[in-house]
Amino acid sequence: MTQTQTEPQTPAPPARDGARTSAAARGGPAAGPPASAPSTSPLRAWLAVIALALGTFSFVTTETLPIGLLPSIGAGVDVSVGTAGFLVTGFAAVAAITAAPLTTLCGRIDRKWLLAALLVIYVAGNLLATIASSYATLLGARILVALAHGVFWSIAAAIAVRLVPERHAVRATALVLGGISLASVLGVPLGTMIGQNSGWHTAFAAVAAIGFVVLVAVLFLLPSLPAQGSGSLGALPRVLRNGRLRTAVAVTALVMIGHFLAFTYIAPYLQEITGISGGMVGVLLLVFGAAGFIGNFVAGAVVGRSVRGTLLGALILMTGSLALLWVFGDSQAAAITLLVLWGLAFAALPVGLQTWVLQLAKEESDAASSLYVAAFNGAIAVGSLVGGLLVDSAAGPRAVTGVAAVLTACALLTLVLSGRGSSRTVKSA
Repeated sequence: MTQTQTEPQTPAPPARDGARTSAAARGGPAAGPPASAPSTSPLRAWLAVIALALGTFSFVTTETLPIGLLPSIGAGVDVSVGTAGFLVTGFAAVAAITAAPLTTLCGRIDRKWLLAALLVIYVAGNLLATIASSYATLLGARILVALAHGVFWSIAAAIAVRLVPERHAVRATALVLGGISLASVLGVPLGTMIGQNSGWHTAFAAVAAIGFVVLVAVLFLLPSLPAQGSGSLGALPRVLRNGRLRTAVAVTALVMIGHFLAFTYIAPYLQEITGISGGMVGVLLLVFGAAGFIGNFVAGAVVGRSVRGTLLGALILMTGSLALLWVFGDSQAAAITLLVLWGLAFAALPVGLQTWVLQLAKEESDAASSLYVAAFNGAIAVGSLVGGLLVDSAAGPRAVTGVAAVLTACALLTLVLSGRGSSRTVKSA
């Protein structure tokens, strides 16, 4: 399928779980009346959307939770730091493999009860991690949560859109996706601080508690939401025929491999290369998260003007920061400054990439989002695996930033080349 890339003023919301969207959301005539929001009070509807945002925050936080705790987890279950990194790799690999097929196959299940089931699995897996005393048990707990992770992430925004009136669809979508972005930049530092102060088992107990709160909120706040999808795997090959969507997925994979290759092992990098004490790692990760919060806010403000421009700027800044970290990482002042710039750049990417994907596949938003989630999680798996091999090799922790810079540069080049020969309409806000 050949498409002309356009960059609308505001991102189009996901289709209502397979239902037709309005003419305004689709950028063309409506094929039929949009599905109406369920009968519920506005306050209850928005509280349910906030619960979904908290759910996405908790799921993505759980995925990356071990990153800042790898040395202590490795010591606790008697494995190397590189082997402990497979707790991130294995989780992401399972989520990547299962996200798209499980999301489509669950298309016939009432969304309220599907969310409840996913959250029960989430809480159970993290509670198992809190009592794990062996690496095998901890890895099994992580895989259990990963099975629910990809499905939750893929459907949360589409469910939020069904809860509110059509005119608030973009706001609801942005709120839920904000939970994902916030987890990407704040989940690791917060989990690291809890783990360093109270032990890594406590960090898993904390995310289990958050999941339980979300489960209760879903049961009490969400109305019944009958499934509107076909539950067919046929949507996946249809969206894969979209060449520009394949490019968006490729850019996502490259930049996220680069990011997580370096970020998964940022704790040993800061300790061994920069000379930061173990107690300060959590503080610096919190600084990274604070910078990311600002970057997320800025990206949300500018992505509607130009998705491509937002992505180009973020990729240039991230590539430069990683390359300079490789060169000047042994200077504490330089490393801290570059860590802040890296956080600013990275936080803009999930917002820009998700918006790009939704623009390119408005009629198949669930399937397209599941492919984006699969690429994102697959990249985490590959990045953390390669990073672990580098850290455990003679190259050591310094190499992860150099290799990461090369990969993000490849993502930047792919994005630049994708714009050549295409006509684009950039509307000003």
